[in-house]
Amino acid sequence: MNRNNPFRPSLWRTALTAVTADDLRRLGAKAVALDADNTSSLDGTTDPIPGTREWIRGMQEAGFPVILVSNAAVERAEKLAGNYGIPAVPLAGKPSPKGCRKAAEQFGIAPSELVMIGDQIQTDILGAGLAGCPSIYVEPYARERRMPVYFFVKRTLDKLLIRLMNLDRPHTN
Repeated sequence: MNRNNPFRPSLWRTALTAVTADDLRRLGAKAVALDADNTSSLDGTTDPIPGTREWIRGMQEAGFPVILVSNAAVERAEKLAGNYGIPAVPLAGKPSPKGCRKAAEQFGIAPSELVMIGDQIQTDILGAGLAGCPSIYVEPYARERRMPVYFFVKRTLDKLLIRLMNLDRPHTN
């Protein structure tokens, strides 16, 4: 978490499955919040990205409970979370901090002990930063299947923010 710049992720990884338990430990995590679209699931679906279920199991075995924090509607978010066997915070309202705060509250931890993982600077990372959570930016799994103008604008602005913050692209993981 970067209190001076809530847009700045704590770490950058190429994919969710590249995030390690050691990464989470370094960030002081006691639990993990996951975004849905293009982070843990295929865009607009309840279909997991390959490797996500195994990754979640591995994090749980390493002592990190996982929760889905998504702007998706209740039915979709709960179905996806059910596919993973984890709880959900649907209608999270990211970049509002309320979704991350609610997730931390469900685990009985401080927001600073919850790491948010997501693929959008302006929603996932900003929401985490505003809530006081560390965050990990992961590159989007795929281009959105439905690309309305606002998605194009958001992805373009994310790329600009990454450049302006001089974020180092990960070489490994």
